[in-house]
Amino acid sequence: MKILANRNITFLFLGQVISQSGNSIFRIGLLWIVLELTGSKTITGIMAMASFLPSLFFSIPAGAVVDRFCKRNIMRLMDVLRFFLVILIPICYFFGQLNIYFLAVITFLTAAATTLFFPARDALIPEIANEEELGFANTIIQTSWQFAVLLGPALGALLLHYVGEIHLFTADAVTYLISFIAISCIAPQQKSIAKRETTALQDMKEGLNYVWQTPLIRAVIIITVFNNLFLMGPAIVGIPIFVKEALHLDVSHYAWAEASLAGGIIIGVPIMAWISRNAKHMGKVLLWGLIFDGLTHCPLFFATTFRQTAITLFIHSIFIPMVTVSRTTLIQQNIPRELHGRVFSIIYMCVIGTTALSTSLTGILAEYISINTIFLYSGMLCASAGVWGFCLGIHRH
Repeated sequence: MKILANRNITFLFLGQVISQSGNSIFRIGLLWIVLELTGSKTITGIMAMASFLPSLFFSIPAGAVVDRFCKRNIMRLMDVLRFFLVILIPICYFFGQLNIYFLAVITFLTAAATTLFFPARDALIPEIANEEELGFANTIIQTSWQFAVLLGPALGALLLHYVGEIHLFTADAVTYLISFIAISCIAPQQKSIAKRETTALQDMKEGLNYVWQTPLIRAVIIITVFNNLFLMGPAIVGIPIFVKEALHLDVSHYAWAEASLAGGIIIGVPIMAWISRNAKHMGKVLLWGLIFDGLTHCPLFFATTFRQTAITLFIHSIFIPMVTVSRTTLIQQNIPRELHGRVFSIIYMCVIGTTALSTSLTGILAEYISINTIFLYSGMLCASAGVWGFCLGIHRH
């Protein structure tokens, strides 16, 4: 692909695929260990929530930091910090000090570092890709985590077989070091925007005011909140519960269920790349992506075998790039570059913050309602968010 002739995009893509494969491994190990230790779906949901809460507390100040400092250096620093945090898990395990509370603290702090990392990454892309490359560059980078969904669980299944659950975290720590090396090889082509003589508090206020006063960004945030509230909890917490309690299968099947998501994404990525080059209204792509994202989740209500589950997840994941890529490109094309860090941080806060609430609610609801039923209604509500977006006029952009 021509875009991969851009060495900066190539290094960023490779680093993201590897480090986010580690993230996928971490999530598999964390949620399954909590289910095994406690047997509680509620505690599992709360633990998942701990990995998303930092975005609620730190996203807005993180955006001001991203717009003030070198984005590449921020990403490198966060990789080093996450390495040291995650490697503490196997170390404490071997000294007999590992418990639920320690896992919650490490999960929270690691997620706090990630709150700075992702807005810096999204704001860096326009500095390493020209205008013609931007849409396709977003397709590659935004879907790197989805490729990681294939690589991570497959590697996780092998690690579980040969070295056990605890070394899932060791593997995750190593991926952060590899990401650090890849990011260090990036040399931004464009100089960062010169910073004004303003305080961090003034920068945060400016970002919030811009989002509130810009109808397009405000509308994108509204549907993002509802989409993630309805769908992300069932997708994250619901799948391990479904595999364990509805299908009565083990952690390796959970890993392969996660991996089946990536099969559809491999199909979805080139489709989205073609759409990025030809679509006149990226807002319309986003809204149709939300509708199909929700509707293709509903058939899990009827799934009774692992094969049916894997096929449903495969089809569902084809439409994920339509949501993630179109949303990022829409923002990059319609806001000033000096505000990218702050706006992406607010978007990230909405995505991850509502995901935290959704995962917790899913765990609680699953104590009283079958997970199949939760899949059905969450999918329908997610699709309705896409319909609402048409009413808000996002399709015109």
